[in-house]
Amino acid sequence: MIGKDSGSEAGITGIESNILHRKVRRAEDRRMPRTPFRHSDGSQSLSMPINSISHFWRQKRCKAAFTLAEVLITLGIIGIIAAMTLPSLINKAEKMILKNQFKKTYSTLTQALLKSEVDIGFTPQCYYPINDASSASGLTGKGYSNQDCAVFREILLKNLNVSQTCKGNAYPKGCIPKYKGFEDIAMEKNPDLSKEEALEQVHSQPGFQQQTMLYEGTAYVLSDGVIIIAYSFPMIFAVDVNGNKGPNKWGYDLFSFFSGGTGKSNIILIGSPYSVEKGGLTTKEMIKSLYDDKK
Repeated sequence: MIGKDSGSEAGITGIESNILHRKVRRAEDRRMPRTPFRHSDGSQSLSMPINSISHFWRQKRCKAAFTLAEVLITLGIIGIIAAMTLPSLINKAEKMILKNQFKKTYSTLTQALLKSEVDIGFTPQCYYPINDASSASGLTGKGYSNQDCAVFREILLKNLNVSQTCKGNAYPKGCIPKYKGFEDIAMEKNPDLSKEEALEQVHSQPGFQQQTMLYEGTAYVLSDGVIIIAYSFPMIFAVDVNGNKGPNKWGYDLFSFFSGGTGKSNIILIGSPYSVEKGGLTTKEMIKSLYDDKK
């Protein structure tokens, strides 16, 4: 009996020893890094359990995600900043575009004047006299206008590549948009003025009164869309540098010019100081800004 019990105890002790040994091995296995092993066909497989991998990625996604409230707050802040800055940026961009269009049109007109003088073979008496043709400091007297001017005008219009001419009713015919006249600008600056008083105030510039521009005067449309309001072209006229596109406002895309000279040199373009709509630049100021950019 004693021997039998001793054998049983020995057997039990051996079983417990094996169980303990396996537990130790399992604990060691868990501490060791899992490495890929190869199947009999040579392919690799990760020993990490699939559940552990999916749990890992779920945790990672949860940590990287934003709540709906955070997203809405961020979008709201972006919207406020955009509302504050976009109008200013758009305004600056529009001014720069119009300035570049003015520069291009100014260059086109200048080159056409020079070419027309070469074509006619001399400097025609079709300009306002100025003190110094190189600086165009200002007009000094009444302009010349004789038979030479009519010939010069035809040559100049040809060199400008006119695509459409409207003699009278330029607005109904679609040559020009509905511009404000100088009398309208005068009334905007002084609301107390009546229509008659405003017209009297600008009586020295009849070609730029609204009735004349829209229904009585002549307008030319160039092939690139630029519009010329022929007050007394080419001695005095206005140019819309982007045609029928907006804003169609004096001092923004609509500018008035004089042709000036001394009779001893080429005719040049002089920017007029005539009144412009609120926020706009006179032609003289616009030309000055082009030279300022070159400094």
